[in-house]
Amino acid sequence: MKADSLLLDTVERLFSEQLTPEYLAEAERSGGAEFLSLAQEIGLDTVLVAQEEGGYGGSWSDAFVVAEACGRYAAPGSLPEIMVSRGIPGSDGTEHVSVEHVSVGRLAAAQPSLPLAAGALLRSAQMAGAAQALLERSVRYCGEREQFGRRLERFQAVQQQLAELAGYVACMQAASQRAFAEVQRHGMPAGEEDAAWLAVAIAKCRCSELAHPVTLIAHGVHGAIGFTEEFGLQRFSRPLWRWRADYGRCSDWAQAIGRLAIARGPEATWDALAR
Repeated sequence: MKADSLLLDTVERLFSEQLTPEYLAEAERSGGAEFLSLAQEIGLDTVLVAQEEGGYGGSWSDAFVVAEACGRYAAPGSLPEIMVSRGIPGSDGTEHVSVEHVSVGRLAAAQPSLPLAAGALLRSAQMAGAAQALLERSVRYCGEREQFGRRLERFQAVQQQLAELAGYVACMQAASQRAFAEVQRHGMPAGEEDAAWLAVAIAKCRCSELAHPVTLIAHGVHGAIGFTEEFGLQRFSRPLWRWRADYGRCSDWAQAIGRLAIARGPEATWDALAR
């Protein structure tokens, strides 16, 4: 899955320069409207809008870049929701996010106003980004912090934990990227019969499932300092715990995946997973 290199560079530069620890601390009190306005000024909210309609004209692969970065940099505001809503045919693209009852098949819950599959897809990217941030901070901390005369990264138990954390994060990233690629190829699924539905379901299920071990390991290697507000680790772990229940819990999606696998049969299910 390839994203536009110019967009990737723009996102990384904007987010790294603007979303400093000082700004994020202030944004928790003010809401961070300034960042959303700046992102809209350069068109990040129109990534999925066609150029002839005044948008960026990007792909869902480009949308993953923005959504993942929002999770990885703890971006305040509703930029990801606005971006996705404007990329869905028939959506008015408004910034308001209400709560409504959304149902696909037997999977139903009180959700923000994006359609179920679109919301699940978005959250998978944000969760993958937040998990990546926890990994990067954990590796950096263990390379700097010393205990008993050695850096934490030299202890075998810590190395094992970091390796396990890296594996979880890679799984989340791969599942979400695959789902975005399937949506780009087949369109946003409306129900279980649509081609991209299984990939979206797996991405949300897996990312929600891994939120617990990812935050457990990250906070564990940081020790007590990881729970302090000043350290900032919770800017990524708190959203992870909140997002895992948005647009369907892991158990909801797992049951839906199981029903689909039973209905399709083993050969068709394997073909869908392996293609």
